[in-house]
Amino acid sequence: MSSPDFIILGQITIDDVVPAVPAPWRRQVGGSSLYCLAGARLWLAPERIGVVARLGRDYPFDIETLLRDAGVNHYSLARFGAEHLIEWLIYEPDGSRRSVPRNRALLDVGAEGSADLQPYLQKLLEIAPTASEIPPQWLPARALHLCPQVGRRHADNLRWLRERVGWISVDPSPHYSRDLPAVELARFLAGANALLPSTQELRSQLRRASPEALVAQLHQAGLPEVVLKRADQSILLATDQGVETIPVTARPALDPTGAGDSFCGAYAACRLLGFTPAQAARRAAASAALVVGCSGVAAALALQQPPGFAE
Repeated sequence: MSSPDFIILGQITIDDVVPAVPAPWRRQVGGSSLYCLAGARLWLAPERIGVVARLGRDYPFDIETLLRDAGVNHYSLARFGAEHLIEWLIYEPDGSRRSVPRNRALLDVGAEGSADLQPYLQKLLEIAPTASEIPPQWLPARALHLCPQVGRRHADNLRWLRERVGWISVDPSPHYSRDLPAVELARFLAGANALLPSTQELRSQLRRASPEALVAQLHQAGLPEVVLKRADQSILLATDQGVETIPVTARPALDPTGAGDSFCGAYAACRLLGFTPAQAARRAAASAALVVGCSGVAAALALQQPPGFAE
């Protein structure tokens, strides 16, 4: 069997989704890796994509069938012997979202702003794969995307991957990225070719600098491509050509879950295909809009490019 050209290293989750308008909550399969895959497979044939993730002993959904139905035959799903993380995803009318752990052992300590986040962060690390879990036969790979991970996991993965992957993009975790100055964040993510944050991940820095100045600082600090996602506002792209503003077309969102992850997957896939950063960003924005126009991972993974898509 051939090896994948593009690898996604990320989480698979159990999401209890609470909508912004009064309605019943629902439990569903979720996770950064699956929504990243949904964005990437709009551009790359699914047999060219590999997914690396972890599942707890009690994970209730049939992920292998879900991936096979999406045409993905390269996947590595390691099992660990503890319960999987369950999170409440609480949406607000403005589209923002809070994540609150639902596992009994984490109920009192995991919510943002509580005195002790450590058990929650430890569980986030437990469900997050390491780069060393990539099947050896998949390497070297042409491109790879690192979905959000806490602690030093991104820095450690990048150090391991530098000589094994041609091009790497990173979606940072706000648990470390929002408090690091631009130079320190670039140093922490040394080896990344593209940083793909949202404003949430750079919240503290954006209090001290304009978005345009901040992406320029991150690029000058050593990150070759910086793509700032700003929901329905224009994207900011910093490269050697300077800072570019890329308009996005606002579209109705049926389910905003996975917007940022699907953007990242599409961006990385388009860069692999030879599109410029600006071309990739425009196509990634269109891909994310397509994903949030449906509801749930299965629907997102069944999407196909409509006629005239992202032209």
